[in-house]
Amino acid sequence: MKNPKLERPVVAVDVVTLRLAKDRLEVLLHPRAEDPFQGVWALPGVALRVDETLESAARRALAEKGGLPPGELPSVHLEQLATFGGVFRDPRGRTVSVAYLGLYRTAGGPEGTGRWTPVDAVPRGGLPFDHEEILATALERLRGKVRYTNIARCLLPPVFRIEELQAAYEAVLERRLNLTNFRTKLLALGLIRRERVLAEAVGSRGGRPPHLYRFVQDRVESADREFV
Repeated sequence: MKNPKLERPVVAVDVVTLRLAKDRLEVLLHPRAEDPFQGVWALPGVALRVDETLESAARRALAEKGGLPPGELPSVHLEQLATFGGVFRDPRGRTVSVAYLGLYRTAGGPEGTGRWTPVDAVPRGGLPFDHEEILATALERLRGKVRYTNIARCLLPPVFRIEELQAAYEAVLERRLNLTNFRTKLLALGLIRRERVLAEAVGSRGGRPPHLYRFVQDRVESADREFV
């Protein structure tokens, strides 16, 4: 007879992948193909293989369950979020999940059964296992980091209008920001820089062409203090 105290738990990797679409945060979900919770929308997740790293498993989950095209996987920003180890989190047996936060900047939809869903449209209690807790933890992490890092760059194209950048911050923080103060502060911190003007955006009535901006750093970095 097996000693349950000596049985090895399964290690899973679940991914909360977020993107910005029409000034709203969306999360990537997929319908579960099997029990438990067959047909219920869930975060993409897989069991860790013995021959892969945690991050490799996270990207595999995005491809196999989330339906993201393989060619776009390297561009997804991934960072380890937290470990979820509730004893009864999975009715099939003892499972520990290492969760990742993913940020996606491509506008296209996933292939297969994956679907982007507005975060504010995910019904309370509508996700299986402890995925609601994982999603909430990911949103809290993003709201915290957007205040003192340039992580918003992972939600935007390389070059953007200041209004697009402000919309990203407002979607994450769930509050409005003063445009002038916002732009001045980010420029003063050296977080963003003006790239060029978008002359083709000027209509027949003329007017000043809008500026395009880009983040100064191509990797996620911290500022000295919170700036929003």
